[in-house]
Amino acid sequence: MSKLPNFLTLLRIFLLPLLIYLIIDSNSSFKLAILILFIVIALSDYFDGVIARKTNSTSEFGKMLDPIADKLFVVLLIITFIYNDYINEINLIPAYLIIFREIFISGLREYASNLPEVKKIDVSILGKYKTAFQILSLFLILIGSIYLDLQPLLNIGIYLFWLSTIITLISAYQYYKSIF
Repeated sequence: MSKLPNFLTLLRIFLLPLLIYLIIDSNSSFKLAILILFIVIALSDYFDGVIARKTNSTSEFGKMLDPIADKLFVVLLIITFIYNDYINEINLIPAYLIIFREIFISGLREYASNLPEVKKIDVSILGKYKTAFQILSLFLILIGSIYLDLQPLLNIGIYLFWLSTIITLISAYQYYKSIF
């Protein structure tokens, strides 16, 4: 059981290219597969942490890999949504801010790991909420974009996307502040 959380994280990373391909392909016969794959990836993010904590099987590898998987999921989806025009116009602002934050925090983590006092940045509760809001907003944007009769979900998703950006920027500041 101790290897299951890392397996779920790796599974998330390996399924992501398939999800991106299916979204870009935009074939209407793949709509259900896209939603199921998105849900599987999102749930694996939740369950890898839950299982690791409940079985007391957290690992340094998992602590390093999980945030990378989260960032890949969010950033690649945002880029794909921009490419497919699901996110456009003024909504590019939060998209670019989220992408910038994710890259910046990755660099900040790398910088902190090279400090003589070896500062570790553990994932904060706000960071977990940030990821949850990002994933929920992206899911609603996806549903509203591929199922045009569910257009109101797209609007809710965009609203939550902006809200997740605010949480994203606050959590970035907290990480920055914890280092300096």
